[in-house]
Amino acid sequence: MQANDINIVVHVGMGACGLIVGLVPLLSFKGGKLHRRSGRIFTVFAGVVLLTALLADVSLRQPIALLAASLSATYQYWGSLRALYLRNRGPGLLDATMACVALAACAALLHAMDSGTASWSPMIGYSTAGFVSAIAVYDLSRSFWSRVWLRYARPLDHGLKMTGCYFAMLSAGAGNLLKHFQPWSQILPSSIGMCVMVLLTIAYVRRRSISPVMDAGTI
Repeated sequence: MQANDINIVVHVGMGACGLIVGLVPLLSFKGGKLHRRSGRIFTVFAGVVLLTALLADVSLRQPIALLAASLSATYQYWGSLRALYLRNRGPGLLDATMACVALAACAALLHAMDSGTASWSPMIGYSTAGFVSAIAVYDLSRSFWSRVWLRYARPLDHGLKMTGCYFAMLSAGAGNLLKHFQPWSQILPSSIGMCVMVLLTIAYVRRRSISPVMDAGTI
């Protein structure tokens, strides 16, 4: 078995495990022991999935739209973990730099957009790059309201970005494995993910209105 074959097997296996385990922190009480423990396990699986995706992107000729999907999952994964790290201080130079890198990567992907494949059409690439660009612009704006972000929005930032990472993984997996159901095999996971993020936002706002003093690490 060649190195690329091993990489694909690890990527698919860890992706399947991550999607199963990721349901636990997604559906469990946010900030609880089960949420935190299962979340740590999911981040390990997701980290391996993103690393193997990067290796595949480097060693194989991938459609630009698939590269955009990898960028979306990776940037949201990093941003979610970064939000947890910034427990006692607002975003800094590193965060602004990473946002600029993400914007530059989106611009490069849009410039290099190809005709794609049946599974990865240019439409998916354009929409994904636009979505990542919007997140990066938001991340850049946080420097102007860092105190408000730190006090009110940081836990939500973590939750929404990790949710986005989860559904980006689900969309990529469904798109690759369920090619005969294109484009719905990718559109439906992404649409469900957006609905889940809206529901999480509503739940977070309601929870804060009921209990203004919350654990800064929960959503």
